[in-house]
Amino acid sequence: MQGVGGSITWILVMVAMMYFLILRPQQKQRKEREALLSSMKKGDRVITIGGIHGIIRAIKEDRVTLEIASEIYVHFNKSAIASIVRSDAKAVKAEEPEVDIASEPEDAEYVVEQDKPEE
Repeated sequence: MQGVGGSITWILVMVAMMYFLILRPQQKQRKEREALLSSMKKGDRVITIGGIHGIIRAIKEDRVTLEIASEIYVHFNKSAIASIVRSDAKAVKAEEPEVDIASEPEDAEYVVEQDKPEE
């Protein structure tokens, strides 16, 4: 009888592991996705699942109208929006100093030694 109880215990442990390793993270991702889609508003910059960048010009129940170029509008399902590009990220990038890799410091000296063949 002890063997049957041990088997049931292992089955319960496996089910619990499956819940915490697979199902729970999926539920969390789904809630985050729903929050993302519900937080969209007119004027947000977005990226679709196809990689199209645009600005939201209109939002209806399940449709979003994006302006992808000057006066070019495309309709998408809300579920086709992959991410929202927040203006905060743009501000952070704008604060970073630009570095010109091609320019060299004025006080740099270069010495080039020629390889001499050994005799």
